[in-house]
Amino acid sequence: MKKVLTFFIFLLIVIQFYRPYKNSLEGIGNNDFFSRENVPSDIAKIFKKSCYDCHSNHTEYSWYDNIAPLSWYVDKNIKRAKFSLNFSEWGKFEPWQRRLFFQGGIIYDINIDRMPPKNYLTMHPDAKISPVEKKSIQRWIDSVDLLKE
Repeated sequence: MKKVLTFFIFLLIVIQFYRPYKNSLEGIGNNDFFSRENVPSDIAKIFKKSCYDCHSNHTEYSWYDNIAPLSWYVDKNIKRAKFSLNFSEWGKFEPWQRRLFFQGGIIYDINIDRMPPKNYLTMHPDAKISPVEKKSIQRWIDSVDLLKE
């Protein structure tokens, strides 16, 4: 039993040397959602706390996000999230794509509590979007001119 425990401790130490990519580019670029849309500060605050860690190039990591194999899991989830929607690349989308995200994906996903996902909320409970915040996002999205260039 002692040998098995020693092996697993050794393995845990060794896997710490494999570091996944860190999703932490500095600054907000010209293609970022906040640069491209006239986002009111209250809505920006909601998106920042609930969406940007996974759906942008700017993740704020916690200490436990640096421990393998959890760091690998976090990296995989961020890659998947950015593949589906990356707010840092918002300006590269065509107007029809932005409309699709606004009217379909974003509103639908937050209204059915698909976003932020439950596994993220376990460690980040402050990221939960309240019913009042959902209504605020809906009102703002309804007011945005989605066909502008």
